[in-house]
Amino acid sequence: MGVLEAGAGAPDPRVVRAVAANAAWCEAVCRVHGIPGSVGDGLWRAGGEPPPFYPDAVTLRPGLEADRVAEVVPARPGASVKDGFGDVDLSGHGFEVLFEASWIWHPSVPAGEPATGPAWCAVEDEAGLGAWAAASGQGATFLPALLSDESVRFLTARADGEVVGRAALCLGAGVVGVSNVWAAAPGVWESLVAAAGQWFPRRPVAGYERGADLASAVAAGFEPVGRLRIWQRR
Repeated sequence: MGVLEAGAGAPDPRVVRAVAANAAWCEAVCRVHGIPGSVGDGLWRAGGEPPPFYPDAVTLRPGLEADRVAEVVPARPGASVKDGFGDVDLSGHGFEVLFEASWIWHPSVPAGEPATGPAWCAVEDEAGLGAWAAASGQGATFLPALLSDESVRFLTARADGEVVGRAALCLGAGVVGVSNVWAAAPGVWESLVAAAGQWFPRRPVAGYERGADLASAVAAGFEPVGRLRIWQRR
């Protein structure tokens, strides 16, 4: 999936790339469930009902008309839209806001910069992924086929022999998209960018967070660069 044009309104290019990278992650997860994805008219769309917590559509550029977005989303209750720029009002089309969050961005870490904090390692086998997925509450979502996707990595952070962090990485639009971050000790967020650089060197890192997790990411050097909104059909 390539980076789409920013479109009218000249949005922050970091947000455009963060959204595209996140859509690439959604597509990777859907693909292993046999659900194809497609891009057109400023939208990424799932070709079937996606796994739990994953959207039916993602807006890839700002300024899309609410009618157009609503009509491509299935009519079933719970169908969802990731409004990548937080500017589509779907309240008049049978949707309600599930939550809002902020896109976050961190420049790439220079090659050779020493890593500090917890030690990160990649999940390498089906048993490890099963444990990772179960701990994240998405045991039925992250299927073993994802381990053979060269653009995807599942990471675990350890300190003193204990698991203190998790994160999923997906390379898309020249950006390392980071998601499903869990941090149970100091230094997890601070070390995540360098860890991402071990598997995908010289790439910026982007994702989205809210609440305490957003505060932790910002304290670790991530910059909030834009907002997003998740809409769900009633």
